[in-house]
Amino acid sequence: MNVFVLHDSGTIAAITGAQKPACDSMALAKNDPSEVAFCFVGDNPLGPGWLIDNELPSDRIACWSGTLAEGPDLFAPHPHNWMNPGRETLDAMLDEMIPQLERTGRRLTLIPHARHVVSDVQGSINLIRERVDTPIEVALAPTHFLTPSMTDVVEDHFTRAFETLAGPAPFLLLQDFVVDEEDPERLRTVPLGEGALDRTMTLSLVEHHWNSEKPLVLGPGSLPSQLEWLGLEAR
Repeated sequence: MNVFVLHDSGTIAAITGAQKPACDSMALAKNDPSEVAFCFVGDNPLGPGWLIDNELPSDRIACWSGTLAEGPDLFAPHPHNWMNPGRETLDAMLDEMIPQLERTGRRLTLIPHARHVVSDVQGSINLIRERVDTPIEVALAPTHFLTPSMTDVVEDHFTRAFETLAGPAPFLLLQDFVVDEEDPERLRTVPLGEGALDRTMTLSLVEHHWNSEKPLVLGPGSLPSQLEWLGLEAR
């Protein structure tokens, strides 16, 4: 597997003595930290003032698909996200971004989330098809499709996600999940092996659907345990 790990950009800057890049995190190759799969720019891309720094150290920039909800809670539910206003706002943002991306030779990869505009498998593949031959992509991040009401049928949702999106997705973001104790209406991502995700089911889907040459990205924390969960050595 071509494993990458999300690292906080501020921590990387402190370790290397370099200036902190204008992103929240970077996906670095486990075996060669100089190889960057993507830079993740957080916050709400549909909110005011969201920008991409042209000096980021990767040609691929990842971000959320965004929300119409206002306020500091990026994952507050908003019904218009899943209706015409959500897609119209996202499409306008992408149309504005594409010329800049093409000029700089970069690609923008949206990471779906159940509470954002791109919230499910169908919405993801629809956007991929609509934006073919443009520098717009959608990642395979199956855990982010889930809601607490789906935890009894995770295999069905994961299977559909892998079967539909493993081909076009530029990277796989693989994370475990738990129900948020402070808000049972939300799921919280955790390192592999620390949540409710079934290991046998997940590894079977990865083996049968994911191209091992493409990046498989792990969230931060407990890296040796996550690699063991994947059946890999920590070296």
